[in-house]
Amino acid sequence: MSMPAEILSFRCRPHLNLPLMGLLLFGVGAVVLGWIAHTNDRGLVINGGIRFNVDGATFFYWVMAGLLALVVLLTVGIVFITLLHGVPDIVLTAESISFPCGFPVKRAFALPFSDIKRIRVFEVSGQRLMELQTMARKHCIALNWLDSKEAEQHLASALNERWAAVVEVPENVEAV
Repeated sequence: MSMPAEILSFRCRPHLNLPLMGLLLFGVGAVVLGWIAHTNDRGLVINGGIRFNVDGATFFYWVMAGLLALVVLLTVGIVFITLLHGVPDIVLTAESISFPCGFPVKRAFALPFSDIKRIRVFEVSGQRLMELQTMARKHCIALNWLDSKEAEQHLASALNERWAAVVEVPENVEAV
């Protein structure tokens, strides 16, 4: 089988709807718990076993509001860093695949096809992922970050074709 020489690039961009929904949820929670802490005049009983007096309950509410506000700040920071640094595209060459890897800053990570032992696509809570398994570890690519389902299918078929051109894929190994 001849090796494909064409370099394929797939635009890879995270969707902001999930972080924005999280910001809204945790932001409202922080404001509500802050208001409860500010106006608290009662004790608190948690699950019938943990009891706080008025001061303890107020402190508990402030801690919970602070933790929610911290989640909001971390999410804003991660979104800002992602927008500032951008996300590399998924690139297929004849010998390797390059994809975004790392947290919070995504950098291009090149993985030679010869290192890949198994490829599988799966879904977790509506998030479609492609797992590239090597002897050392598993790498996941968020397929939801691609422009369309057609781009996902094109990536999967091109990856299978190029992987099979470089290595002999055993029959009992799952491919995409």
